[in-house]
Formats: sequence, structure tokens, C-alpha cells
Amino acid sequence: MTRPDPPMPPAHPVELDDNLQATLDRGPATLRVFVDRRMACPGCTMAPFETVADAADAYALPRRELLADLRRAAAGATTD
Repeated sequence: MTRPDPPMPPAHPVELDDNLQATLDRGPATLRVFVDRRMACPGCTMAPFETVADAADAYALPRRELLADLRRAAAGATTD
């Protein structure tokens, strides 16, 4: 039995100025990052208009920490 290929990394890594909805659309695994932090970004009516930085600021999270976790998730890495 052959092993499946590892997931391909996104075309470009998630950036602080990336739109939230586009981030979720490009990397569906990023959903877990928001859910684990109890962030309402997925499904929020403002997601198409706000950035990753906006979300971090709204939830008083360190921007670089959220960004790193989103990048790991988008690349298919696990945090466990």
C-alpha cells in the first residue's frame, strides 16, 4: 500500500495583511486555529473585510503567534 503524498503548502504563506475569508478559503485547515482560540472569525460577517492582524488585535492575541499557527495549519502541519 502506498502512502498518500503530503499536503502541498499554500501558494504563499499566510500574512498579517491577508483577508480572513481568503485565508479560510485558501487553507481550510486554518479553521481549527480560530476554533481552538474561540474566535468567531469563521462565519463572521466581517471576515471578508478584516485581516489576520485585525482579528489578532480584536481578540488581544499576539499577532506573530496567531500568524505562525495559521501558517502551520495552512501548510498541513499539526500543533499536537
